[in-house]
Amino acid sequence: MARDAQETRQRLLDAARTEFAEHGLEGARVDRIAKAAGVNKERIYGHFGNKEQLFEAVLSAALAEAAELKPGAGLTDPVSYAAATFDFHRSNPQLIRLMMWESLQRQRLSPEAAARRARFYTEEAQRLAAPGTDSEDARFVLYGILALATWAQALPVASSMVFGGAPDPRGLRERIEKAVAALVES
Repeated sequence: MARDAQETRQRLLDAARTEFAEHGLEGARVDRIAKAAGVNKERIYGHFGNKEQLFEAVLSAALAEAAELKPGAGLTDPVSYAAATFDFHRSNPQLIRLMMWESLQRQRLSPEAAARRARFYTEEAQRLAAPGTDSEDARFVLYGILALATWAQALPVASSMVFGGAPDPRGLRERIEKAVAALVES
């Protein structure tokens, strides 16, 4: 019975991830999530409480997966980290979409989620910082890396306008590496 409950929970998370990435929190429908998961929609409420809590569970799972799977996990070189982040998000566009929907449709995170993410980003900034770099500068460097490495996937239309057409991913990756190297030098 417990195994079946875990399988149902995972099917719901998988279906919800697709639904939320496509439609956001407000546009997602529990009926579609339940149908895609092959379960009664009451299972959503039984496992997660409500749609908002399901969204938070989906986003938390996606962020944890990214932290584990991103090739840059554990890297201390900011340039390599930026390249790995760019590559990861090109191959996994749902995470950026989920985070964008979160920014558009949620006013705040739960205290637990906010603390977990703050800890993650603090650790990332410290790991990537050169010895002697103060906390504010380390955070700015991380912010710059994340912005450069995710912008093209987050806003492809704007990127096309800036570059006069869809940028070549390989060339863009190289330019991001150069930009991060210059950012770190300064």
